[in-house]
Amino acid sequence: MSVISYVFSFLCSQDASRSFAIGGHLLPFCQRCTGVYLGLGISFVYLLASRHYKKGLPPRSIIYVNIASLLIMPVFGFHFLDPGSAWRFWSGLIFGNAIASLLLPAASIICNRGRTFGQYTKVSTSSFFVLFAFLNTIPLWFPIQSRFFYYAVLTLAFTGLLCVLFCIVAVIVFLIKRKMVSLISTLISLVQNK
Repeated sequence: MSVISYVFSFLCSQDASRSFAIGGHLLPFCQRCTGVYLGLGISFVYLLASRHYKKGLPPRSIIYVNIASLLIMPVFGFHFLDPGSAWRFWSGLIFGNAIASLLLPAASIICNRGRTFGQYTKVSTSSFFVLFAFLNTIPLWFPIQSRFFYYAVLTLAFTGLLCVLFCIVAVIVFLIKRKMVSLISTLISLVQNK
């Protein structure tokens, strides 16, 4: 078992019959997880490059699309409906996009103490829907059979996972730091009052 397969074994069942083979290599995660990781990776790259995550939570239209995307996952994730690999992959893509589109702005808001930098405009809102439309077309042409594409998918998968991990760690560090500052301030005031 390779290191990559080992890392992803904690996150995915790695059922070979439900995994894509690209360029003669079997991906170390199932079709749904491939979608989740690609959705996360592509969306994080988009959010970081466009800097939209600094604008706070997205407008309602984007939030509604993301909530619908989150609600679709249980239908396919718990196998209430399983019409095939393309659908499993698609549900993962839009789920990963929704997680990234909500998690990164929320982490930014928390770590910046509620401050935002700019506002969503019609252009930034439209660019989200262009990205969302692009994600919805990926199952039509995925996977391209080349070794380069295999490594591109792995790179995006790691990017998505690392960004989720970074957001969680950043928020935890911020909260610990805030609690420590509060505790130190309380101790100082207690010492000064004696």
